[in-house]
Formats: sequence, structure tokens, C-alpha cells
Amino acid sequence: MKTDIKQLKKSVLIKSFVGRFLLFAAGWIVLLGGQKPSEIWLVALFLTATTVISIYSIPPGKWMLRPIGVIRFFLYFVTTAIRGGWDVAKRVFLKRVPTDPEFITVNHYRDPLKTLLLAWVISLQPGTTSCMIKKKKIVIHVLDKKIPVAKEIITLQRRIDDMFAEG
Repeated sequence: MKTDIKQLKKSVLIKSFVGRFLLFAAGWIVLLGGQKPSEIWLVALFLTATTVISIYSIPPGKWMLRPIGVIRFFLYFVTTAIRGGWDVAKRVFLKRVPTDPEFITVNHYRDPLKTLLLAWVISLQPGTTSCMIKKKKIVIHVLDKKIPVAKEIITLQRRIDDMFAEG
């Protein structure tokens, strides 16, 4: 798989640029809430710069996403975020929620971006936070040993793997 910008065809770069630009523009419109920006040229400049930076950071073809996997991951992500938020609220307001903390380690990916995604989403799971990314492991602080964190992380890793097509 070619991932060096200089080796990619112009048509691939143009297609990727247009797709990413439109995606970032749609995100910008959502953030604006339908309001028209007063300095449209400045918005276009930032969208262009963001798109160029994204192409150099993650060249076309480096990550091939599976649409069904992305949808499944998104649903899992939302559910996990809600469960994690509920767990925090419960611990703050009830005060009698048991805690028996420990540190656990899990293996991570060779790809640093997948590892970062894994660490971020682990921190959204109930009673957990990623503390440190080492050479081959992620150190996780767990608030209660009885929470099945290791099992949930295996599920999370499967969801992340399901999102990315093998190149």
C-alpha cells in the first residue's frame, strides 16, 4: 500500500482532498448551527489548511475504513460514553459506590493512531482511565477490580479492528 504523498497519483490526491474538504466543511456548518460566517474567505482558508494538513498526517490509503464498522463503532462509542458518564455521576452523588482500585495493563496496536484511539475510548469506559502508553502496553487505572474491564477492552479492540480494513 502506498502511503508516501509523492508516490500517490494526482487523481487520488484530488479525490481525497475534495472528500476531506467537504467533510470538514460539513463539520464547520454543524458547529456554526446554520449561521453564515461573516468572513467566508477566512473559513475557506482554514478549511483548506486543515485539509492539506490531514492529507500529510494521514495520507490517502493509510487507513481504509469500513462503513459498517464505523457505524457499529459509533453506536458502541455513544453507549460507552453514556455508561461512563452515568458511572461518574453515580460515584459523585451516591458516595457509597464501592471502590477497590488497581492498575492493569493491556497490549496495544503497532499503529500509534489506533493506540491513541484505544487509549481515549478506554478512558470513557465506566470506572477507568488510561494512565500511560508504554512501548507495548497501555497502563489503565481501574476504580473497582470487580468491573470486567479486561473483557470490555477486548470488545473495544474488536470494534476498532472492525472499523479498519486490512490494506
